[in-house]
Amino acid sequence: MPEQDPTKTRLLEAAGREFAEKGYELARVRAICERAGANLAAVNYHFGDKEQLYREVLLEAHRCGPDPSTAPELGALSTAEKLRAFIAHFIEHVIGLGDTDSWQNRLIMREIVDPTPALEFLVRESIRPRFEALRAIMREVRPDADAQRIDVLCFSVIGQCLHYKVATRVMDRLIGADRREALTAAYLADHIAEFTLAALGLGPPVASSEAQVRSQS
Repeated sequence: MPEQDPTKTRLLEAAGREFAEKGYELARVRAICERAGANLAAVNYHFGDKEQLYREVLLEAHRCGPDPSTAPELGALSTAEKLRAFIAHFIEHVIGLGDTDSWQNRLIMREIVDPTPALEFLVRESIRPRFEALRAIMREVRPDADAQRIDVLCFSVIGQCLHYKVATRVMDRLIGADRREALTAAYLADHIAEFTLAALGLGPPVASSEAQVRSQS
């Protein structure tokens, strides 16, 4: 894959910070260019206009980093292994746990709470493909379930993952920052996968699993 133009990279980073701080309407292209050390014509050259720049920044924010984090290969896995792999990838690469104060997180939260017309683009290009992948896994788990049941099963998984991204300040006040920060992405991926698999009948009850671990330690 060819390397991205450094000016374009700087513009994406600068625009991300500007949009996250001020929102789409109040952000100014001139201020973005000043942050990036680029001239005004660079935005038109690389993105076309402010709206297209915002779309690209939203996609970059949803990827949580410069690496688009290719989804894991699920074909040869069992249904339980597919679900576990999906959860681990979602936590570690899609919502990027552990960086709650990044401009990426703040911009996505701003877009969800106060959406612009670009939300439709974000859903179509980035969110929906992952949701459909999860729906396919849930269809394997519950082949007789209707569409509504599949939807809520998917949202249950996504909701568990997102809680640890959006509720950090509440958790800090409930259990303390040290204990919350000890909940690493790997630990949470294992917990959510185990909890969900148990609820779906694809794994042992969580309590039984924890008891088994203690007995072996």
